[in-house]
Amino acid sequence: MNPEYFAQEVKGAVLQAKERHFYDDIRAQIIAAASLGKDEVTVETQSAIPNEVLLELCRIGIDSYENGETENDCHITFNLAEVGE
Repeated sequence: MNPEYFAQEVKGAVLQAKERHFYDDIRAQIIAAASLGKDEVTVETQSAIPNEVLLELCRIGIDSYENGETENDCHITFNLAEVGE
């Protein structure tokens, strides 16, 4: 195998795994809150959630608002009360 190709393939897999972990963590926090009957959940991430994702969540009934950012993380609250209504 070509070493350059191999390195690029590994880099792509690592970036994809990091992105997947980012979204899996957000999804897990939202689902955990819903399973506990909560109408809101505040999620802490190390980077901002893309606006496109927030817009799609809003489209299906999960509104959100930012609670602020620090140097190391972002806080966003999701309102789950309207889901399924």
